[in-house]
Amino acid sequence: MKHDLFCAGIAAIALSAADPALANDWNTVCVVVGNQRTSEWAIYDYNKDWRTPEAKLWSFNPKLDPVMQQPCLNDPGNRMCHELWLAPSDVKVVLNKTHLLCVDSLGGVLLVRIKDKKIIWHVYPRSNPHSAELLPDGNVVTASSEGHYLKLYNIKKFDPAKPGLTPFFQTLEPEAHGVVWDKKRQCLWSSGAYGITKWKYISDPENPRLERIATYGIKLKDTIFRDAYEVLKCHDLYPTHDGKLFITYNRGISIFDPETCRFTHYSDLKAIKSVDSANGKIMMQKPQERWWAESLYFPDDPASSERCFIPNAKIYKARYFQDNKFSY
Repeated sequence: MKHDLFCAGIAAIALSAADPALANDWNTVCVVVGNQRTSEWAIYDYNKDWRTPEAKLWSFNPKLDPVMQQPCLNDPGNRMCHELWLAPSDVKVVLNKTHLLCVDSLGGVLLVRIKDKKIIWHVYPRSNPHSAELLPDGNVVTASSEGHYLKLYNIKKFDPAKPGLTPFFQTLEPEAHGVVWDKKRQCLWSSGAYGITKWKYISDPENPRLERIATYGIKLKDTIFRDAYEVLKCHDLYPTHDGKLFITYNRGISIFDPETCRFTHYSDLKAIKSVDSANGKIMMQKPQERWWAESLYFPDDPASSERCFIPNAKIYKARYFQDNKFSY
């Protein structure tokens, strides 16, 4: 009975609008970052110098949470859950800015309520998760780059006493890096080695699953072959402020129009780990050392690049703290 009530609570979170009383509004522009140096996700005031303590408005470190002090039952090394939360990768603001969807490259994905830092559920797709997406019925899909797969978890069957054993559907996506729900078209987009794939989501309570519709690639320009395509080595897939999708990859950044399924070249900046926009202001994570950086990069605003700096940090991805109207 206790487990049934818990699952009913998860369903209520997903199927109803988030309680406005729980909405977080710091009356300023905020940014969420994952810091692999400290193993935490944190929310910063964009307008303040991030070197100062008052700039950090909120932080969350799952490895310190009592919920994580138990074995992860699908981990080959029989590690405890808290050992799989040391390298934050992606983060998304969901459910009316009341929760964060957090991804760790060591294997975990979780949903945390911002108000009290309560972990609602945590699953373990393993094999270097790079992104996750919350679906309309409360289920979650994850993208693992080293596993070359998407996993779709039936969250209504999540059992907090058995972390790692939540039922899932798995499908191939070579070098899977990004997943984004498209509310308007009621489909899922993912990014991998060969481009962007469109998926149909079948929301079956007992057997939720994905069906591949089509994959769209970027044609090579510097080749003698007429129909040769990029091997993208993609890094981020995220909505633009005007209803399209950024895709970042080793050779640059493109914008994908989900209406026409065409790519437009945006920038020659290479290997950008995350990109986001608010009111036309572009924010990126441009690696300084391998895959991380101490600061964020604003191509048209050097002052913001200087201000959004955390000494000795290992920032992997960053998002504006705002509603994502493309997806939710």
